[in-house]
Amino acid sequence: MAVPGTMGKIAFVDLAKGKVAIESPADEVYRKYLGGYGLGAYYLYTRMKAKVDPLGPQNTLGLLAGPLSGTPAVCGNRFAAVGKSPKTGGFGDANCGGDFGPKLKFAGLDGIFFTGKAKKPAYVVIHKGAVEVKDAADLWGGDVAATEEKLKAAYGNEAAIASIGPAGEAVTLLACIMNDRDRAAGRSGLGAVMGSKRLKAVVAVPSLAIPLANEAKMKANRTAYVKKMRETGLYQVFHKFGTSGITAGSVASGDCPVKNWAGSAEDFKAAGKISDEAVLDVVTKPYGCWHCPIACGGFVKTSGPYAVEGGKPEYETLGSFGAMMLMDDLAAICKVNDLCNRNGMDTISTGCTLAFAFECYEKGILTKADTGGLELTWGNAAAMVALVEQIVRRQGLGAVLANGAKAAAQKLGKGAMDCAMQIQGEEVPMHDPRLSPGLATSYRLDATPGRHTQFSAWPVEAGFAIAGLEHLYGGWTPEKKYDYTGKAKAHRAQSALMHVINAEGVCMFGACCLPAQAQVDFLNAAMGTGWSLDHVLAIGDRIANLRIAFNLREGLKNTKIKVPGRIIGRPPLQTGPTKGVIVDLPLQQKEYLDEMGWTQDGVPTAATLQRLGLDFVAADLHP
Repeated sequence: MAVPGTMGKIAFVDLAKGKVAIESPADEVYRKYLGGYGLGAYYLYTRMKAKVDPLGPQNTLGLLAGPLSGTPAVCGNRFAAVGKSPKTGGFGDANCGGDFGPKLKFAGLDGIFFTGKAKKPAYVVIHKGAVEVKDAADLWGGDVAATEEKLKAAYGNEAAIASIGPAGEAVTLLACIMNDRDRAAGRSGLGAVMGSKRLKAVVAVPSLAIPLANEAKMKANRTAYVKKMRETGLYQVFHKFGTSGITAGSVASGDCPVKNWAGSAEDFKAAGKISDEAVLDVVTKPYGCWHCPIACGGFVKTSGPYAVEGGKPEYETLGSFGAMMLMDDLAAICKVNDLCNRNGMDTISTGCTLAFAFECYEKGILTKADTGGLELTWGNAAAMVALVEQIVRRQGLGAVLANGAKAAAQKLGKGAMDCAMQIQGEEVPMHDPRLSPGLATSYRLDATPGRHTQFSAWPVEAGFAIAGLEHLYGGWTPEKKYDYTGKAKAHRAQSALMHVINAEGVCMFGACCLPAQAQVDFLNAAMGTGWSLDHVLAIGDRIANLRIAFNLREGLKNTKIKVPGRIIGRPPLQTGPTKGVIVDLPLQQKEYLDEMGWTQDGVPTAATLQRLGLDFVAADLHP
């Protein structure tokens, strides 16, 4: 019998042979790794050989829900994509909302893994725990919206579809995996991995119920915690505006990078034109992921030369295409957001790659001869839209930029790498360590570098830490953020809980509106466990260690990863709220490694691994 909260089944699909195997993991596997990228890390580490080509047939791509996905847990609507990242060469994961995560379970599976490369374009249908590989010839070449429309016509409107667009088909490293048309599993280049396997889509046809240990308790918890959530200011902002509500404030505070990380709020005083009320003015309908009480999404309609109807741009998109490029034309940002969604491209990486190109143009590294006549001047909306269209078609300069800023800089030479704001090949998201220094540590040391959905000391520094963990870091407060010592316990506690949140299938936004105990209560009611907060945090520690062990086995030491100087204030900004800040990353890093029980090379000690029940990893790292 399945562990409550799970369906008790994982599918393994060999696309080259068209064969499917269904397995029932041991109960202990669910209890140790939960789901999402926790379970994903376990299977990637134990089933996949080291050093495989991330775009080759031996790489494994997984899509996994968690034990709280599709349950009454508040914001239990997430799934994770996992695989070896073609961008970083290490552990790759991407987190996504919408409805695919819950419906993957309603279709009878907790996760599905793909190996091999299909002989011709294929898609997969999951129904009542069975998996069928089908011909995708009539879907190949279609955009995400068209793909979803065709598959819903075939399998019903309740079916959920995870798919790639033309960018993924072309194995573009900016590619992501989409569902609900405008929801993206955007990071790590996993859309390219899916495209390399000639896998167009995965269809989940819902028909089954998720067994729960105590459904009545889960529903009672939901009622109580939704009431508590609605009393928070974070909920009020996200419910009314979505994440677009923080754009202008983030620019003003120094949280949002400006002009490819080289500018400040003084350079982009028009941020209000792409924030909160301005975005709300073009919203036609609010939207929420599966059973979400926040409902932060929406659909927009704009007019003029960039008229478009599509998904609402969220904060990361507004930052990367807006503040990073000094772009105050909201309609143009809505247009490129729609282009990215339809074609299946990560808006963070695409916007940051464009900002890289614009800076290269400013410095003369790129000329009009290179751009096909486009003037890549800051704030040039026409050039921005045209360049995204070129990336989609892999034409002109777009072909150079299609694999992101690092790959483009390597092609261009002439000092272009100094303009590439990326960490280990991943473009850096829209939160600045010069305001919240703890970000620098997580940007380097998390198994997926440059990731804003991984916590460290930075949510404490930024004033929205998940409550209920304060006793673990001794009252360390945001006022001490530029006092670089003493942050490690806050980093460990906040990140451990975030690993659990990403593994259990809950949205970060919802979790940030609730105390940490909420996740413990929901897991216990769903899975029939009697876990304490300390036990749950230990699960997070276990997942953190397994993910970093994957990197070490691949020969990647996060401690050696280069962080671009300007991201940590080298040279320091001369204007704005973070003027003069230089982040002491070495000190933060040293204390975090000590706190985690890792060597100064970032290797978990044998004792740490054994304490967490990772003896099989200890045998690999400490033979």
